Amino acid sequence: MATIPDCTLTTGCFLLTKYNPKSRSLEETLKGLEGVLSVRCYLVIYCNEPLAEYIIEKRKKNMLEELTRVHVVDVEELWTYQYADKIQKNHQEYWPTRDERISVESMVVVFNKFDFLLETIEKNPFQTTKFGWIDGNLGENGAKICLDGDFQMHLLYTLYHLTDKFHLSILNVEDKKYKEDQYKREYYEKARWVAAGCLFTTSAEIGRKILKRLKEVVTHTIDLGYGHGDEYFFLDILDEFYDDIYRGYGDYKDTLFNFIKPTKNLIYIYWSSVMSNYNRGYYRECIDACRSLISSLDESIAESNFDLYVRLYSAMYLSLNALQSKETSDVANIIKKYYKTHPMFRHHFDNLRYYTKMTDFKID
Repeated sequence: MATIPDCTLTTGCFLLTKYNPKSRSLEETLKGLEGVLSVRCYLVIYCNEPLAEYIIEKRKKNMLEELTRVHVVDVEELWTYQYADKIQKNHQEYWPTRDERISVESMVVVFNKFDFLLETIEKNPFQTTKFGWIDGNLGENGAKICLDGDFQMHLLYTLYHLTDKFHLSILNVEDKKYKEDQYKREYYEKARWVAAGCLFTTSAEIGRKILKRLKEVVTHTIDLGYGHGDEYFFLDILDEFYDDIYRGYGDYKDTLFNFIKPTKNLIYIYWSSVMSNYNRGYYRECIDACRSLISSLDESIAESNFDLYVRLYSAMYLSLNALQSKETSDVANIIKKYYKTHPMFRHHFDNLRYYTKMTDFKID
């Protein structure tokens, strides 16, 4: 417990009431930030003047001052502020998901997270090999990404078990046509929860190229007349950097529980990632999600569920078969083995054949 994770987290927290009276108050802002400030990890914080003294004193009180760097900047100094006028125009002309709590300045801060993290990677003040972004307002004890759990414990566990890849939590599946400019207006007509922008981690090499690409996506999207939330941006990089991305799965509230391996709410993941990918014909993504869930069930780090287990093997088999993969026969043999040797697997397989489209699967 004396060691510190080999990862520098970056966060940003700005009081924006002078721009928009309906944005979070000072009290709400500080309460939402408290969980992040309590974590025993290297932390780089970007904030404006009203918050700086509190942040410094809070980390000092927690005996974490030496693990902390605070950069006091005004919103007008941020990289994305150059697009403030265009964001304002975009909001006036097309903003179906309008929210009175959101101001141009809050969008400037949210869209700047990729630049914040890039700056930390380049400066590397604590000489770590891994880096991450975490939102500054996650609710009381990090409830937005760690509901009913020990936020600090789960976050530290996550930071200790990172790979060099770009770790990203997948929330849902959207049509890949939305990567094309001609469909952006439709894409932004409603909230799209592609991936959780509140927590992602990376190594320096992979992070540089993905974060620079995300900055390009931000700029291009704003130029097109859109850009009303950061979750949308990740759609553009999922295929482009497929092998560089380590995918977690699950709802926002389960982000920390499932960031390394899925452990909670696996049924949600089955429908939102496995079957949503399968039904859209995104078979590679479906297979990867199946493997992740099966691994957790095999290792007993998630609650046993044979109904789900059979569904996952069926979806994986059907996806591999659709891709005419050489691995299809391997998965078929596993299914046959379990059918013959495990009564519970056999029971659920027989019950689910029709629903999992495995009616033509030959056991013998």
